[in-house]
Formats: sequence, C-alpha cells, structure tokens
Amino acid sequence: MLDAGERDKRITVQKPATTTDANGQAVISGWTDVATVWASIRPISGREKLRAGAVGSTLTHTVCVLYQAKLMPPLTVAAWRVKYGTRIFNIVAAFSPNEAREEIIFSCEEGSLDGQ
Repeated sequence: MLDAGERDKRITVQKPATTTDANGQAVISGWTDVATVWASIRPISGREKLRAGAVGSTLTHTVCVLYQAKLMPPLTVAAWRVKYGTRIFNIVAAFSPNEAREEIIFSCEEGSLDGQ
C-alpha cells in the first residue's frame, strides 16, 4: 500500500453521461464526475502504431487511489476515465490488490481514444 504522501495528484474519476439519438442508440453526451480524490500516477510504457494511415501513440499508466466502493463497479469501469488537469486517462481495468479493499489500482491508457 502506498504512503499518503505518494498520492500527490488531485484527480477526478468520471463516467459517461449518455443520451439517446434519433435511432434510439445511446451516445455519450458528456462526462459526470464520480469522485475527486488524491492519487499517484505512474507511467508504465508507451508505444506507437499505424492506424488509418496515421501514426498514433499510446501511453500506459497506473493510477492508485484509496479504496472506495463507488469506484469499483465491476462491469462499467472500463467505460470510465480519469481526468488530471487537461490530461485524460481511459480506464482499461480496475482492481484491489489482494482484494484487501485498501486501495484501487486503475490500469489506464492515455492517447488511445483521443481523450473520449
């Protein structure tokens, strides 16, 4: 578990706000704040890939926060994101180490979905 001083970034965890389009399909219309908490953000790796004739880059990070049950929805968390200043980290997975419910580690990608 991290020391309190290592969680030195103020982040906001957000989930999509959806509306229904003319065809009855759900579309993201914005973002709703779930919680604003202290976190540590650590870069893990980076890669570039060619997509549709353009080079795109993806950076992976881990974002660690104190455990809160509202931040661990098992089915929807992959649609959520972390906002830190102007940076957006798309959450790929979330887990609590050893299932101890002391902290949550979000596995995130930055740049992969164009900040959506």
